[in-house]
Order: sequence, then structure tokens, then C-alpha cells
Amino acid sequence: MEQQAVEKAFWERLEEEKNKLLQKKEKLAWICSYTPVEIISACKLHPYRFPGREGTPFSADSYLHSSLCFFARCSLERVLKEAGKGKDVLAGMVLVNSCISMLHFYHALEKLGCLPFVYLLDLPRDNSEQARHYYAANLRGFHQALSKHCGCESNESELWEQIYLFRENRGRLWELYAGRNGEVAIDGDEIMRLVNAFTVLSPEKFSNFFAVYRENILGKRKNNLSGPRLFITGSFVPEGLTGFIRELGGVLVLDDLCIGRRMLQFPPEEPDEADGDPYSYLARLYLGKDPCPRMQQAYEKLEEIEKTLKTYHIDGVIFYYLKFCDPWYYYGQLLKEKLNNIPLLVLEGEHAGITGQMRTRISAFLEMLS
Repeated sequence: MEQQAVEKAFWERLEEEKNKLLQKKEKLAWICSYTPVEIISACKLHPYRFPGREGTPFSADSYLHSSLCFFARCSLERVLKEAGKGKDVLAGMVLVNSCISMLHFYHALEKLGCLPFVYLLDLPRDNSEQARHYYAANLRGFHQALSKHCGCESNESELWEQIYLFRENRGRLWELYAGRNGEVAIDGDEIMRLVNAFTVLSPEKFSNFFAVYRENILGKRKNNLSGPRLFITGSFVPEGLTGFIRELGGVLVLDDLCIGRRMLQFPPEEPDEADGDPYSYLARLYLGKDPCPRMQQAYEKLEEIEKTLKTYHIDGVIFYYLKFCDPWYYYGQLLKEKLNNIPLLVLEGEHAGITGQMRTRISAFLEMLS
């Protein structure tokens, strides 16, 4: 019971710190995991992953077509709601043209003028030499534009410092994914809660919290988890979905989510300040990370999906995609073709939280696997 109290106090303290930071005005919102948060931090702004607003996008549907992705529309809904209440809690937002919905979202923000700074990063679709060179130039342009907006210099030495800080924190989180092909003592929901904190807290604060987590929680875990071993993949999953899976007795062993493992699985290349060009390094880093379906190399990874699932002894796969999200929809069709011998549960959502139908289907799926 004492250990449960320690863990409860830690998560409550973490939530308090996150909520405190949400009230600060020096936040620059971002959404896509290909966004170079190091550049935002180097400009003395707080990189804050924008969660959107779960629910019906009543106001946003006046500006974005109802057949566009629910996440883009719900994100605009949240911006409009906060602007309507007179809240000025965002210094701006940087978007990546990861899909057509994000492009429309950007144009709506630009036209409405409800944020002081809005920027669109053009992301290539592969990891070729030409793509890395192109993205490096785009990152340099973004740094210059943001520095000008903030009234500071685009300092490369400061950028290198942030690169080292974020790399260290990603490495700490990546340790939690190691060795999960055997027995696991930490559920994937817990790891993703920490990844979420990584996307909200400053690098220094996250490092302090992780040190407490490692000593007071991770170091005290003795019992391994039991239950069906699961792999989850897809687009933005509803808040609380992974926790609900754990409540029902499932063990989330591995994920392929941009709010989870894909935030951390970067190439092992060490940063080298002597190289002199942080933008080229960041371009190699981000374009070389674990890809999402809008990238060409994502479909190459599908060829090894069955091998990965066997390595991690996965009993079942949950695939979640947002309605009207074309890249993930087509990826899902190919995924179904590849998984011939492993049970697969396909969930479609509207960024409106966990529905009763989802709860019923997940419960039945886990019961089938038990």
C-alpha cells in the first residue's frame, strides 16, 4: 500500500506540473512528431504538444469541411474556444504538412489570425539525400522566422545545447522499451504517460521527474504483468484508451504511435557540434526516425511486421484510425493483409473519446485472447 501511495503521489505531482505549465504564455504549440522541438526551445519558447479538443467541432466546421480529419477540426475548435474566452495562452503554433487536413488547418489559422505566430513546415516524403538537404534548409528558415518573431538571434550554439538535452531525455525514455520481448513489469500506458510529459515539460523539468520515477517507481517494481500481450498502432488514439486496456487486463507490450514509441525511435547518430550544421543533423534525425504512413519507408517496415510481433510474443493487435484519415486508412488495409495468423481489432474513431462501442469491442477482443 505504501508503494501505491508513492506512485499515486508521483503521477498527481506530474499532472500538477503539466497543468501549471499550460497557464504560461510562452508556449509554442506543435502537433506532428516531425516537428523540431529543439528549435522552439532554442528560441526561449516552451514546445507544447497540442492535444486538440475531444468532442464535436461545432465552430471549426464553419471553416473546415466536415469530411476532413476530426483531429484537425477538433484542434481548430480548441483554438477558437480559447480565443473566444479571451485566453492568450499560446505564443503561436507550428504545423507540418503531414496531410491535407493539416494544410487546411494551417490556412484556417492564417486567415483567422487568432494566433500571433503560425508557421508551416514542408516535410519531404522520404529519407533520401535530396530530402535531407531540403528539410535542413526548411529547418534553418523556420529557426530564422521564429527568432525574428521572438526578437532574438538564431543562435546555433544554443540549438546544439537543446539537441543534447532532448537527446538525453529521449534516451531515458527509450530504455523503458528495452527488453520488452520478455516479461514486462511496466505497462505501455505508463510509458506513454511519461512520453506525454516529455512533450509538455521543459527538458530540465522532465529530467528531474524521470529521475524520481526511476528511483521511486521503476526501481521498486518486482512483479511482472500478466494478461494478453498487445501491440497497438494507428493515428492519435483517444485519451484514456491505453489505460482502459490495462484496466481490462491487457498488457500493452509495444506500440507504433506518434504519441509513444515513434516519438523516441531516432537514428543512433551522435550529435557532433564540430560538424557545424545543426540543421543537417536535425534533418537526418527526424527523417530517419520510425516513419508514419505519410512517409514512403513506412510501407517497407510493414514487410517485417510479423517478425516483430513474433519477437515480442504478441497475442493480439489493436489498430486505431481517425475517420477521414486517408494515410492511416490505407495503411490499415495493408496491415490486415499482412497479419494472417495474429488476431486484429480495428477501431475507427472521431476524436470524441472512448465510445461505448469501443469499450464493448475491446472487452470482447481481450476476452477472446484470454
